Amino acid sequence: MMRLLISFLLGIIVAPLYAQFPYTQKFTYPAQLPTQVIYDMLADQQGYIWLATDKGLFRFNGRTFVKIPFDNTSMQSVSYLQQDPQGRIWCMNFYKELFSLQNDTLRNYRFKDKRIKEESIIVNYVATKDHIWFASLENLYQINKQTGVTIKKVYSPEYLGISSLVKNGEEVVAYGAKGWIFTYPSNKTEWKKTSFQYNDTRLMSSGKFVYGTQIGKSRLPAFTVNNGKLKLTKPFDLPEDILVFHFASTAESEQWICTQTGAYLWDVSSGKTKLIFPNQSITDVVKDYQGNYWVSTLDNGLFVCPSLNNKLYTINPGFGFDNISRVTTISNDTIVTGTTKGMLTAFNLKNEKRMHYELPIATEIQFITYDSIDKKIFTNRGIFNLTSSFPDKVADYGKSVVRDHRKNLIVASYNRTYVLNNPLGNNPDATPDTTGIPLYSHYMKNDIFRKGLRIPVFRNARSSKILLSETGKYFWIAYYDDLYRYCFSDSTIVIRKKNNQKLVARTLFETSNNLLLAGTSNEGLFVIKEDKVIKRYHTGNGLKSNNIKSIKERDGKIWVNTDETLQIIDLKSGVITNLLDEYGLAGLTVNDFSLHPNKLLLATTSGLVVNEYRGKAVNEIIYFPLIKAINNGVEITPNQVLSSNKNNISFYFDAIQYKTPTNLNYRYKLLGIDTSWKVLSYSNNTLNFYQLPPGAYQFQIQAYDKNGIYNSSIKTFAFSILNPFWQRWWFICLIVLVGSGIIYLFFKIWSKRLIMRQGLKERLFKSQLVAIRSQMNPHFIYNVLNTVQGLLYDNRKTEVGNLLGNFSDLMRKTLQASDRQMHSLKEEVENITLYLELEKARFDKNFEYIIELELKEDPADLIIPSMLLQPFAENAVKHGLMHKAGKKVLLIRFTQINNGLNVLIEDNGIGRKLSFQINQRNKSKPTSFATKAIAERIELFNRLHSQKIKYDTIDQYDDLKNPSGTAILLFIPIYDQEMNSM
Repeated sequence: MMRLLISFLLGIIVAPLYAQFPYTQKFTYPAQLPTQVIYDMLADQQGYIWLATDKGLFRFNGRTFVKIPFDNTSMQSVSYLQQDPQGRIWCMNFYKELFSLQNDTLRNYRFKDKRIKEESIIVNYVATKDHIWFASLENLYQINKQTGVTIKKVYSPEYLGISSLVKNGEEVVAYGAKGWIFTYPSNKTEWKKTSFQYNDTRLMSSGKFVYGTQIGKSRLPAFTVNNGKLKLTKPFDLPEDILVFHFASTAESEQWICTQTGAYLWDVSSGKTKLIFPNQSITDVVKDYQGNYWVSTLDNGLFVCPSLNNKLYTINPGFGFDNISRVTTISNDTIVTGTTKGMLTAFNLKNEKRMHYELPIATEIQFITYDSIDKKIFTNRGIFNLTSSFPDKVADYGKSVVRDHRKNLIVASYNRTYVLNNPLGNNPDATPDTTGIPLYSHYMKNDIFRKGLRIPVFRNARSSKILLSETGKYFWIAYYDDLYRYCFSDSTIVIRKKNNQKLVARTLFETSNNLLLAGTSNEGLFVIKEDKVIKRYHTGNGLKSNNIKSIKERDGKIWVNTDETLQIIDLKSGVITNLLDEYGLAGLTVNDFSLHPNKLLLATTSGLVVNEYRGKAVNEIIYFPLIKAINNGVEITPNQVLSSNKNNISFYFDAIQYKTPTNLNYRYKLLGIDTSWKVLSYSNNTLNFYQLPPGAYQFQIQAYDKNGIYNSSIKTFAFSILNPFWQRWWFICLIVLVGSGIIYLFFKIWSKRLIMRQGLKERLFKSQLVAIRSQMNPHFIYNVLNTVQGLLYDNRKTEVGNLLGNFSDLMRKTLQASDRQMHSLKEEVENITLYLELEKARFDKNFEYIIELELKEDPADLIIPSMLLQPFAENAVKHGLMHKAGKKVLLIRFTQINNGLNVLIEDNGIGRKLSFQINQRNKSKPTSFATKAIAERIELFNRLHSQKIKYDTIDQYDDLKNPSGTAILLFIPIYDQEMNSM
């Protein structure tokens, strides 16, 4: 199970023999922080930890080291970390190149003053709100931070030997080796001479004061700077052989001296120091917003101390075995510890004295039980006392022991549970004294361990824990397959879970109100009252693990140690607290623990950790410095309005958690599409939303600790996505206006066309009347009647009857067609035939007509304009054939093609030219309506319908170029059947 992040390895600072120091972890992230050399550190205003190393600048958020790239640099190594009032990070390399962090890149700061570039040694710089102050050994420069232009060079009356430059808020203080002091702002921006002349002096800001003292091995008095005045304090009391590197401040009252042998807390007023982080070449100490102390070294990487309240004791320093498996409190001053190598030690918490019992290295110490009456220590390796390092008795007592009221020893071992005679009595190998204990008589067995030995054996089964009740009337034994309660008064009860399921316990504890707590290896913690399970705690209701190692009670609350962490259960409220997280010990492997009256004792894989029941989190708010939104690689600003096609949004966020980094979670929702919170693990810092619909959105996200101790404020990011332009109000209004205009124009044009069409129809009707008049003109009727008269004179009555019949049929059909614009081709051919029959009667035997039909369909199904062809036939007869001598022939041929009819009307008459000449000479001849009617009707039809009628007139000549007739070529579209009713 992942206990710490990525390749987080736990290491402990090695301490001098018999010393105690704060519990400290070493961080090694070889994939992220590829160096052990750290020159400087900074805890910034947003909560990040910055590391200046020989490999560049790194940012840390508790989970990940991020290397910051350069835009341009001569070397990777950086130091001199600072943050200006605007929150920007600054650093400098050893080639005098200054950098500022902009858009996650270190930008090389450009000085305009060539004198700065020519300085051989740079002491330091400070970045204030408006200025950069730059100090060399001889000169101090004030520079405009925005432009890089030198505002002034602060001259001095003599060589300064500037050794330090520091800022304290907006105050800038510099010190020269010959006693010169400079402060800004002040009444006069100049160096002032003092009586303090220190070489290798370093200034340090605590946020309230500026302190000055020497690095190296000098031990002259320190001083404070206040309003440009120096005041001496006592020198710090470090041995002169310790080389001082640096000074640091983590609070107004916490000043640190960083040396080649460790970091010391320094009380400036008294000069006293205390070694806190030993045996390392310390370059800096900073404290993050949650109270963790970060310690950087020159050659051994990075360390973190969660709290100065957690003391680490090395119990067995000379043996190299400090994996403590068991710890038991004997008295206020004395405890006993056992290790995984079988070593047993009595340890005095007050004077830190140790008494190691004389035992060979062997198996792990499984239990430590103290008999306060006989003042004896019982373990699985034997019996011991507090006055001698030699065991009183060496024996294997299995997994657990208790003593009954007869001082017999009840032993829970690997293969049976049994009773031995008082091991401290005169005859420990005898049969146990069972006087007044009826229970034992039911379990007596012979020849156990040796022939003749008779002892009680409760079960030949493996057991892990035995617990004597506070009343002394009964005891419990946790077997590998069941939990038993034995009453000395002669009764045995098997305690089961609900539905009579077996309860397999690993450890047992009785509370002050006589509840039995049974810890299991895979089912959590069972609370038992009067032999019945009344409650179970497990991972589903708050425990971090179901594997319970040990249980204790303090102030009415239950302390439970699992293979994951140490937790406190309030049985009344049901609230479960993760103690190691609260005490700044997250990730610590605790094998066992003991509740000392004044201290919490933790047996760990690295020694004994002691906490004086202090450790409430310094800051329960999780810092959440970063949330930004990106669309197509471009960062968007809060409340920005995006176009409809910019609806793929990515959110980047970063919360900072140092106490329990792997317990960090996020919960988020995007108001506008989400109504409930969704959970995201610490390893994800990106969310993508694709194809968001138009609307107003607010992204909400909160960082929180899974243990319920820490959380951040809810961070929000609002933005909007516009509707597509065709869904916006202005476009809708425009569409309504344009649509209304189009409708208005449509109706206007439609009404105009309707009127025009109606006019065309009226004209078409008039043209149809013209056609009727052409069909029934007086000249035609006169000719027909004249023909009838001639036939009557010749007594050709049959022909007269036929002629009159044809004439009447023609008149009837003409009148029937007068109310229709369309009729079938069949009807048209019938009308033409009747007309031509009448004309044929006039010409007697000299006139012949031929009508040919080359059709694909029935002529009754082909719809054409009514009375359209008769005028062409009339023209052919009257103007082409009438004046021709000899045989007169008229051919009418209908040929159906895909989209209409091709009509050929051909005569062998005199031609149009000669006919025109004759008509000019005969002015008195009645005017024919045919030609005008043809042109007008065709024009009207073509205007009313999309299908156009086309015709052409062709003059024909014989071989001698003499007129030999006229041919009319027509194309008539085939109209729909519905138009037949027109």
